[in-house]
Amino acid sequence: MVGAANNTKWNELISFMRALSDWRPSYRSKSVTGHISGWDAEWFYHLPLPFACVQWLDIGLHEQVSVGRLLPPKITDHSEPILSELRKIGLEFEVRGDVVRIWGYLPKCYEDFPPAKA
Repeated sequence: MVGAANNTKWNELISFMRALSDWRPSYRSKSVTGHISGWDAEWFYHLPLPFACVQWLDIGLHEQVSVGRLLPPKITDHSEPILSELRKIGLEFEVRGDVVRIWGYLPKCYEDFPPAKA
């Protein structure tokens, strides 16, 4: 495997996520050892540190808010600010459905990633 991200890029991403005031997206990661974490939304203490071990990091792009038991949830798409920041940082990523995958290492691993639309 070849590194696609470094500490500086990961730190910029973490700082951006921690600075979000109204909502923090869920994330999960795959370690270079093969372990895939569960989804989490805590960006201060539950991160997969050190990030040098992260093969990929998935981030959810949509916020789902319940508006009542009988009404469908309200879904807010946060794609634009998150993807804009990923481009600015220079991370290697791809979007499928409501998930963005950021690669820490190449070649790209598509394990457990939503299928591409035909």
